[in-house]
Amino acid sequence: MGQQLLATMSNMITLHEKLLSLGEQKQEALIERNVNSLSDLMKTERELLQALSVEEEKRQGLVEELGGSGTLKEVLPKLSPAVRRMIENRATTLKEKAVALQTLNEQNDVLLKDAMAFVHHIIGHLTASPDQSLTYSRPNQKPASSTPRGYFDTKA
Repeated sequence: MGQQLLATMSNMITLHEKLLSLGEQKQEALIERNVNSLSDLMKTERELLQALSVEEEKRQGLVEELGGSGTLKEVLPKLSPAVRRMIENRATTLKEKAVALQTLNEQNDVLLKDAMAFVHHIIGHLTASPDQSLTYSRPNQKPASSTPRGYFDTKA
């Protein structure tokens, strides 16, 4: 049972490493404003997160079979010292990977918010306000229409 738990935790660490790598690729795609790449990365990320969820359910099931209620601390005393040390090491590694992934996701969130602010700013410039004309006109001449329109129809 302890070996199965070790294998499951190793799989979780591997999935976290893949998510970290993917997060770095997402960061590059956000910086480069590469929407197609970002879309593909998001699909891959969704698949990895589903696999991680399956592994977490396995881990919880194994812990419950060992007599715990879902946490490793409850079952560690029931394991041999060698297996206990390996599980503790993997748990520490898993926690470090999770913290690194959370930090990377927070950075990507900031980049995404900046990109969205940029898009809103550009759209604001492309849509004309009612008192602004998009074309040149003589200063003495009145505009032809009373409501100038922007590049985008904002009511659409």
